[in-house]
Amino acid sequence: MEFKNFLNKNSFKELCYFLVMACAIGIFSVILAKSCEGAFFAFLYIFHHLHYWVLLIIPTGFVTISYLIKNYFPEAEGSGIPQTMAMSNSPNSNNLRRFFIPRVIFTKFIFIVLGTGFGATIGREGPTVQIGAIIMLLGKKGLTTIAKKTLITIGAAAGLAAAFNTPIGGMVFAFEELSKSASQEMILKKVSGIAVAGITVMLIIGNYSYFGRVERHLLNYDWKIFVIALVIGIFAAVNCYLLNKIIYYLTLSPTSKINKWRKSHLYLTAAICGLICAIIGVLSSGLSFGNGYIESNDLLNNNMILPKFYYLYKMSAAIFSSASGVPGGYFATSLAIGNGIGNFIHNIYAVANIQQYCLLGMAAFLAALTRAPVTAIVMILQITSSQVFTLPIIVAALTATWVAHVFGKGIYEYQIENYLK
Repeated sequence: MEFKNFLNKNSFKELCYFLVMACAIGIFSVILAKSCEGAFFAFLYIFHHLHYWVLLIIPTGFVTISYLIKNYFPEAEGSGIPQTMAMSNSPNSNNLRRFFIPRVIFTKFIFIVLGTGFGATIGREGPTVQIGAIIMLLGKKGLTTIAKKTLITIGAAAGLAAAFNTPIGGMVFAFEELSKSASQEMILKKVSGIAVAGITVMLIIGNYSYFGRVERHLLNYDWKIFVIALVIGIFAAVNCYLLNKIIYYLTLSPTSKINKWRKSHLYLTAAICGLICAIIGVLSSGLSFGNGYIESNDLLNNNMILPKFYYLYKMSAAIFSSASGVPGGYFATSLAIGNGIGNFIHNIYAVANIQQYCLLGMAAFLAALTRAPVTAIVMILQITSSQVFTLPIIVAALTATWVAHVFGKGIYEYQIENYLK
């Protein structure tokens, strides 16, 4: 790598701009996280005090969001990661440009917080990835295709790292998903951007692990856990296939009668999906609402016992939240579903602590969803501080990825194809 021009005036100016934008991504990530947290706690307060009124409140909220996005803010739709991956593949696409204009930073923020405040089963991490890419592009005009792709990749990786406080996970995601090859200069910029975003988050809210720290004594294992890892990997991949196909037929398939009806009845669809989400929430005593962070964190830290079919509550609510048109990501929700899958298998056949099953479930479902096993492995290790459990997590993630590939395309691949049409 050549550094002979590194200290010239233009390079120094570009470096300062780059670091400021990375810092801005970290700050935005914290603001979005705290806003969503506040909105969800407000929703839980309403649910616990008004309870069955959510059967009216949630559909009304979903219809309102659908109406506003359809008529005024179409650029705010979607989960964020498919748009970013598509833009990374085709940075000059006119169809994708509308998702990367500056006002998306504000509209996406508003609708993610609103959706969370109405109990939708959505995550903020995907939108943070998209907004990270947008922030990195701010003020940049006349960029070459390579330069634009580089900034999108750096911003997206920094967004993911900041959202989960997983700097290594952000780097791996950038290499595994957003760019299959990269120059040394691009690698240095990625790492620098991720580091600055991560440091910014740490300075604001402290050095923390997303799901806390799973106690080391709970992660002692023997050969039997590898069998469980295989079982969970297969089971997670099957369920991820069901999630992919249902969302595809409800929202993307050009031949699906349901999708054709949905497109011509957007507000009625939003109302129906909102009502279904509300019913699932009432039946699950509120466990299906939100991205699942609270339940996952409490279960991993021995503070909660989840019902056997928690993962079905969460997965069903995620499907209908997505079909309603409420924007939001799958990343955090997939971790909750994976946690539930581990809990389900543990209820059937327990040979180890439930925390081990949950770690395997999270890694497996995330790997099956993203088709990025290394990202899933590294992220789970970082967000739970469970490095001593690395080998079983690797087995679960790789098994899930292999089985998922046998079933065909994942939801991100379907969505990317749709955006690149």
